[in-house]
Amino acid sequence: MSHILPYRVSDGKLVLLALVGMVAAFGILLVFVSGGAVRHVSIFLPEKTEDTIAFRNIDGEVQVVGIKGIAGVNPTLLTRTGDYVLELTVINEDDRIHVLYIDGGAHTKVLRPGDSDVITFHSKEEATYNYYDWGSGRGPLGQIQAIKVTMYE
Repeated sequence: MSHILPYRVSDGKLVLLALVGMVAAFGILLVFVSGGAVRHVSIFLPEKTEDTIAFRNIDGEVQVVGIKGIAGVNPTLLTRTGDYVLELTVINEDDRIHVLYIDGGAHTKVLRPGDSDVITFHSKEEATYNYYDWGSGRGPLGQIQAIKVTMYE
């Protein structure tokens, strides 16, 4: 028969070992939780750009004016490619009926004086889209540029 000598640990070493083990377990738990391993839903909201523009009569000519998120007359609107959305609020501040039409088929409802409408627009690839006052017979009022934004170049 063999004798196995008992391994003796002092109380101080046992407390130290328990403390180190608890700190290590807490660190591992923190890494998993912060990395999203235990989330049942995504914590990231979809990104979108919100702009507000308005039809206005300036010096006898209908123009689109940036109100919120963009400035200027007939501004160039920017959006990112991919799943990012441009949420565009269009207000009719003119005394005639208008419809904003964007190349590719996106358009507002018929906007009577004082009406507003919200449309969403997105592009999977880099491109430039013109926007028009549908029915006015004029050419493009401005552009929407979809650009690719990358973290590293």
